[in-house]
Amino acid sequence: MFRSATFAVLAGATTLTAPFATVALAAGPYAGTADNFPPSVIAMSQKPKGGDVSITYANLPEKGTLAIFEGDGKGRMGKTRVGKVALDAGDHRNIKVQLSPMPRNGTRLYAVLEQPNGKPFKNQRTSYDRSFKVL
Repeated sequence: MFRSATFAVLAGATTLTAPFATVALAAGPYAGTADNFPPSVIAMSQKPKGGDVSITYANLPEKGTLAIFEGDGKGRMGKTRVGKVALDAGDHRNIKVQLSPMPRNGTRLYAVLEQPNGKPFKNQRTSYDRSFKVL
């Protein structure tokens, strides 16, 4: 839906009318949930500090877990969980996750957002995860 807004230009008596879009931010399975945004996670390649990695950003529509899995060496997420932290619903930044055992340098890790039942949050067939490397 487009609407118009009128803005007064301070330098003179001119007015400007510009259309702008009204967008529904929360359509789909996560409408009406924490901050009305779907699950999302951002992770950067990094050198662990004190056995921890720092996940840049995570948003969960409900209480859940941020889990870290090792890669399988073939470009896919493996089954070995090396860390996890429980999170409340909502927006989280710079989340510290303790790793055990500590992966070797160059190992690809996957940050995965899981529901309270332990299954990954999914959008159709794709889970909400992000890969990064241990430097």
